[in-house]
Amino acid sequence: MSDEEMQRKMEFIIEQQAQFAAQMGQLQERMDKLEGLVSRFAQATVDRFAATDKRMDELNEKISALVNAHIQTEESQKRTEESLRNLIAVVDRYFSEGRNGQSQA
Repeated sequence: MSDEEMQRKMEFIIEQQAQFAAQMGQLQERMDKLEGLVSRFAQATVDRFAATDKRMDELNEKISALVNAHIQTEESQKRTEESLRNLIAVVDRYFSEGRNGQSQA
């Protein structure tokens, strides 16, 4: 192999090495951008999960409050029904026994 051929091969190798280095630099830039994008998506996902957890906690509190209110309403309704039954019994007795509390003959 002549010196000229050797020189051309070395220049070719050097040129290929330079192209390879340039491509590696471009790939590194793309990788850095991708890493930033993935990091932002990961943070957005974590933020979304945190917001969802907070809303779920608030919803659970509201459901618990509604359940408690419903239980109190049921208890109040039972007391009202009992009082109403007692009132109806008194009124029935009043009319069935007469206005003065005596049976009408």
